[in-house]
Amino acid sequence: MVYITLAEYKDDSVKPEATLGVTMFAPQYAALCRRLSELSTPFQIRKDLKIKVLLEADFYIPQGKFQCKILDMDTAYSIGEIAITRQKIWDSLVKEGLHRLNGELAMPLLPLCIGLITSEGSAAYNDFVSSIKASGYAFNITTIPAKMQGQNTENDIIEALGKLREYKDLDIVCIIRGGGAKTDLVFFDSYALCRAAALFPLPVITGIGHEIDESLLDKVAHTHLITPTDCAKFLISRIDSAWQRLQTMSYDFENLMQIFVRERDKLRYKALQISNICNNRFALEKDKLSRNALGLKRGAPKILHNHDQALKLLEEKAKSANPETQLKRGYTITKNASGKILRSVSELEADCVLTTIFADGKASSVYRSAPTPSTSFF
Repeated sequence: MVYITLAEYKDDSVKPEATLGVTMFAPQYAALCRRLSELSTPFQIRKDLKIKVLLEADFYIPQGKFQCKILDMDTAYSIGEIAITRQKIWDSLVKEGLHRLNGELAMPLLPLCIGLITSEGSAAYNDFVSSIKASGYAFNITTIPAKMQGQNTENDIIEALGKLREYKDLDIVCIIRGGGAKTDLVFFDSYALCRAAALFPLPVITGIGHEIDESLLDKVAHTHLITPTDCAKFLISRIDSAWQRLQTMSYDFENLMQIFVRERDKLRYKALQISNICNNRFALEKDKLSRNALGLKRGAPKILHNHDQALKLLEEKAKSANPETQLKRGYTITKNASGKILRSVSELEADCVLTTIFADGKASSVYRSAPTPSTSFF
């Protein structure tokens, strides 16, 4: 026997107005669950699910009480309510700006430290870890086990995200599970779970294992992939790309180093040339200065001697031109009464008094003009 509690709520209230305990035979419940899983939009009977059921009032004789049995369920009503609820959750996420908040985080170039949330030991875990190990890269995986189906899925994953917040060296978080019933996706449409993933400080990658259907958790995650293996391949491809870029950078760096060496050698050659030119020029100028210094040392006395001789000649000329010297040689100087030196007969005036200067004295005379061209002195 399966026991279910039905409750009636008012809008925006968490307190039920009325509750009713109902039962269902186990075989009937199992048949109903199979029918729900085979629908075009499958779902599971779970907590907080709105349902429309056909009940039968019955009297339980052993305990002497009335009870209600579920005979059937209106699946179309429940599917509609699930879709409405899912859309309301998504609208709330969009309104609060949570729908792409995690997606705006920068994806690390080298996501080597991985926080993994999955059912430990499951096929999903083994597929993911084996792919990571086969890559040959030094990945470091921190696994936090969580239920990936059933009623505890939401709480387990939220709790696991909280634990991973304590690890400060993580680069990324992966939430993965293997393939399964489509009804299991309903547990990944939780508002609380989506909010926790959206607000996580690192990029969140999902690999829920469904190729067609997309849960709300997939939509708020940074990157949505199909399977756990796809998640591993995605991370490995990031490392491959980084490795290729590193190799390209290494190749470019090597080329730059070769260019640097060539240019350095050119500069060294130019520096050597300049040094040689400067040394040669310095040697030439030094030799020239030495010759000039020697020339000055040797030539200065000669120059001084030559100038001294020239000065002596000038001195002799000056002495020769000295009137006293001329007077001593027998020359005289004649001046008129006004003291003007007479240089020509034409300068003489009749009866003028003349003064004749000799080396040893002076003599005065009067010039008398004569009828004849001859000149007489008295």
